[in-house]
Amino acid sequence: MTKEKLWCGRSVKVIDGSTVSMPDTVENQKEYPQPSSQKEGCGFPIAKIGAIFSLATGAVVALCIDVLNTHDIKLARKMYRFLKLNDVLLGDRAFCAYADMFTIKKLGCDAVFRKHQSCTTVRIQVAEY
Repeated sequence: MTKEKLWCGRSVKVIDGSTVSMPDTVENQKEYPQPSSQKEGCGFPIAKIGAIFSLATGAVVALCIDVLNTHDIKLARKMYRFLKLNDVLLGDRAFCAYADMFTIKKLGCDAVFRKHQSCTTVRIQVAEY
């Protein structure tokens, strides 16, 4: 990758989750059952996907698929191994967990996530010397 596509000399990767619907086949219903809120026979199988992609190029670096009720963080943990040394991982608050930030740091990478809504922020006044 060329220098102008790097941020401060580092590659930025974006992580996110979404859902996909698929054709209503017996195989798909078995592997990815439709949501319980849908009447049987009136919906389509839905899967949860997670992806890590390059901010510079849009290329998908890692992709993961699971059943609909899978949390984004569970999918993310399957994809961290695709990060490279000094990558910066950018994501929304679904990925903001201390354990995951620690794991990402151990891989030699950094993470920028929006603070989760359940976390409180405490300002600490530091005395000047």
